[in-house]
Amino acid sequence: MVTVILAEKETQAVAYAESLGRASKQGKVHIVKQTPYFSDEVHIIAAEGHLFEYGLPKDNWDLNKLPLIDVSFKQTLKQDKTSKETFKQIYQEVMAADQVIIGTDSDREGERIAYSILSHIPEGKKKVTKRLWVNSLTTRALQKAFQNLREPLETYNYYLEAEARAQSDWLVGMNLSPLVTLELQNKGRLPKGKGNSLSVGRVQTPGVRLICENDLTIQNFRPKTYWKLQIEDKETGIIFSNKEKYSDSEAILTMSRQLSADSTVSSVETEENQRLAPTLFNLSDIQGLAAKQWGFEPTKTESLIESLYLKKYLSYPRTDTRFITEEEFDYLKTHLKSYQEAVNCSFEAVNLEPRKNYVNPEKVAKTSHYALVPTEHIPNLVTLKPDERLIYEAVVRRTLLMFAADCRYLTTTVEVENQGMVFKTTGRQMLVPGWAAFSQQKLKGDVELPDYRVGDQIETKAIILEGVTKPPKRITESQLISEILPKYGLGTQATRAAMLKTIQDRGYITKNKKTGQLFPTNKAYLLIHYLYDNEFASPETTGGWELFLSQIGEGEINPREFVEAIKEKLANQVATAKGRSD
Repeated sequence: MVTVILAEKETQAVAYAESLGRASKQGKVHIVKQTPYFSDEVHIIAAEGHLFEYGLPKDNWDLNKLPLIDVSFKQTLKQDKTSKETFKQIYQEVMAADQVIIGTDSDREGERIAYSILSHIPEGKKKVTKRLWVNSLTTRALQKAFQNLREPLETYNYYLEAEARAQSDWLVGMNLSPLVTLELQNKGRLPKGKGNSLSVGRVQTPGVRLICENDLTIQNFRPKTYWKLQIEDKETGIIFSNKEKYSDSEAILTMSRQLSADSTVSSVETEENQRLAPTLFNLSDIQGLAAKQWGFEPTKTESLIESLYLKKYLSYPRTDTRFITEEEFDYLKTHLKSYQEAVNCSFEAVNLEPRKNYVNPEKVAKTSHYALVPTEHIPNLVTLKPDERLIYEAVVRRTLLMFAADCRYLTTTVEVENQGMVFKTTGRQMLVPGWAAFSQQKLKGDVELPDYRVGDQIETKAIILEGVTKPPKRITESQLISEILPKYGLGTQATRAAMLKTIQDRGYITKNKKTGQLFPTNKAYLLIHYLYDNEFASPETTGGWELFLSQIGEGEINPREFVEAIKEKLANQVATAKGRSD
């Protein structure tokens, strides 16, 4: 009797073997003769990523052959030597196995890698009996996962979702890329010849549009001068502001002359504020922070986190939640002192019970993974590469903060009236900095106010403040990856970094390496101008499609319905384009 575990990476295979017991190796296969977790011999082999891929069409660069929608989506084995040899050995192992356990990455693509391989082996899919689902590669976490193997049907919908994504992306690219290119070339707006084609993607094109629209808003911005009225307490120099902005300088000058020499304190309100520590990281969060603080490309950050995950120091990388369960909270609390010593961040932990801002099993259950946190396997930081160390320390510090005291401060808002106008100022007094003292964020300084009382008369003078409206801020790489793409639901944690790299590599976007600001090129404007009223360039529409895709993963929508709907939309696009050229 032999059980085969199909891993995705060799590092995973090694970790699986170590957690099961004493292992030997024959070729690419790790063999565990005896283990308390299985009654039979266990063979572990890694696929090393995708071995199969869709073929490229030969006739989609002819408008008369579009739309290309009657497609079987048959996958073929990659023709490089490594893929061929790896598949041959997996084939032999699966054919000889009594049962197969899927142990590829615990996500959509991991499911797709496994089933695309097993679909090309006779009875391969039928031999699957369990799914290994892991959040960490530490021995403790893996042994627990082996004790709690999931049923394959629990995660099979993730494979269907991944396949629907891949098929719809293929259809969009293979139809709209030649359609847009050929029509613009026929109109003389795009040079013919190699290297002049335009690429259209289901997620990348709406991303390009967002950057173009941001650039247009900045270009079309016209600064306007405005004036605001303030009054100053002559004795203390405290400034009180009125929130209204005025565009007429003469009007505000007249108003200022009508103010009395004395103002009356009409309201004094003091409030104690309590701020909890920031939420735990998901992948987009740390990619945004790394881009902002160290200028790391999102793909680089993901690679660093993947490396730390495979080294057993961090939990599963491509998570989209910011919550953990009580189990993770408990082991983090147990190792709290060790984490503090590792990153030199010592404080008295006061929040030692789970709180819903960080610990929420229901939300974790919806995504199958918990937030990005350190494992109980704590490295000597000097053994890490410098960039790995930056990422590791950032994750550990963010995790530690949930145990620190809350940040507490007082705000005092004072309002004064003068000739029916209300002017306001705010004071601030820190009571307990709590987590904020250890977050490496700059703390706002205290703002002291005199002991104003309601009814006080204070001698004031009017001040006219002149200002100019500012243009919208240019989108940065950090904002796009951590705020804007998630806001529109564009892409997933696993695809956003690659998408951002793709639109730069294909010449649609350039990045200022110093500021991280993103600029559209003429090529981007040409593409978006052509597709401006097109749903395939709409962030809102694409975000809606992402919701449908996620519902496939939850088993609520048939994947075939989604793909057929995309085909229908593409057929309409092609018909409209052909109608324009007639």
